Amino acid sequence: MRLGVDVGRATTVAVLVEPGGSTVARAVVDSVPGLGDCLRAVLAALPEDRTGEVDTVGLTTDLERGLLRLRPVAVLRISPACHPALGPLAGWPERAARAVGPLKRVVHGGSALTGRPLAPLDRAAVTDFARRAATEGVAAFAVAAAGALTRPDPEIAAAEAIADAVPGAEITLSHEIGRSGLRERENTAVLNAALQPWAVRLTDTAERALRASGVRAPLHLARNTGGLVCAAYFRRYPILATASTTASAARGAALAAGAERVVVVDAGAAEFRCVSVTDGEVERSDVGPGLGGVDLDLDRIRADVLPRADLAPTGAGQVAVLVARVQQRAPGGVLLAVGGEPGLVPVRTPDPAAAIAAAAYGAARSEIVAEVDQVAVAGGSAELDRLLGLAGDQALARVVAAGAAPDTARIAFATHTPVSYLPEGVHRIRARALGSPTGLRS
Repeated sequence: MRLGVDVGRATTVAVLVEPGGSTVARAVVDSVPGLGDCLRAVLAALPEDRTGEVDTVGLTTDLERGLLRLRPVAVLRISPACHPALGPLAGWPERAARAVGPLKRVVHGGSALTGRPLAPLDRAAVTDFARRAATEGVAAFAVAAAGALTRPDPEIAAAEAIADAVPGAEITLSHEIGRSGLRERENTAVLNAALQPWAVRLTDTAERALRASGVRAPLHLARNTGGLVCAAYFRRYPILATASTTASAARGAALAAGAERVVVVDAGAAEFRCVSVTDGEVERSDVGPGLGGVDLDLDRIRADVLPRADLAPTGAGQVAVLVARVQQRAPGGVLLAVGGEPGLVPVRTPDPAAAIAAAAYGAARSEIVAEVDQVAVAGGSAELDRLLGLAGDQALARVVAAGAAPDTARIAFATHTPVSYLPEGVHRIRARALGSPTGLRS
């Protein structure tokens, strides 16, 4: 049996779900300050005789609606020199940049997206920067190299130099989580490194609350775009799971309805968010700033938003306009409402309890998900097939590291797209792998 928990601003919801997808029990309590207290309260409201049967736990996150606490990070870019206006942390909102701190440096090295080396890595400069960071009490590093999605070697070599200079350093490499844009990929790595203490606090608090409530099953966190990762993977890559509530709610509603295409309105405490889901995948976007107002190179869901503060006294018409915009992108989608107050949504909700529990249900039903996104140079179709196979192997390795039972890991897709502005043979390769969470009885 799986347990899903959604800790929202107004309510905390938990659901117990059988392997076939049937809901065994639900519990809803008012949210209070402190994740641990919310979890203990909602778990106490579930049938005590069933919580011992839980094999795996899925928990949503929603940092975008909370206080963003970042730690200082030493930012190392490996690339040719650039204008200060394009340097590390350029364009960051003042508050976020101040929290991350002033430690940043550009050193020679990196490659073009075609894989052509731009310069040898200045390893001495990397070591010097790492030692400087250590003297200032900073042990978290974000490393981003030009062309790292084609040739990650400079980032790996820099990480080795940092680890030699600063034993115990926590290092995020941009090629492991970002995409081709250097500055946005760098920003993603910096935020990931800055969020790791938050991820440790969250998982430690959640695991203590679960154990105190008699739940021994492994903890998993819901990803921003759907799916789960295990607690250890989340602590290393928290940027992947900072705002998962709406994606979990939308996927949970689609699963419960058994519909291939849906439009879901999430009526939250502060805003209405409307998204579309097709074949289990929430529509994605990379337009606009991401977490903390920082430009990121990371998939997130495409949500049309209507703040409750902007609602007229009778706001049904505004909600209908919101829904219509999304329906234009998902023609024929079944309209569903989730959340605690869907009364303004132009669709009848036959089971209000299920609507409130949609995000928890989605977290409970989700599989482990991991992705690979890279740029590769192939001399012909045989070489491209080989590179696609390697990307699939990497995705499988990542999904197992993210918490999937090895015998359930499988490739969802492996695709390639020629990069139009580069010479022939340069392809963007993407692969996604899925698997069932490793549980107590798996």
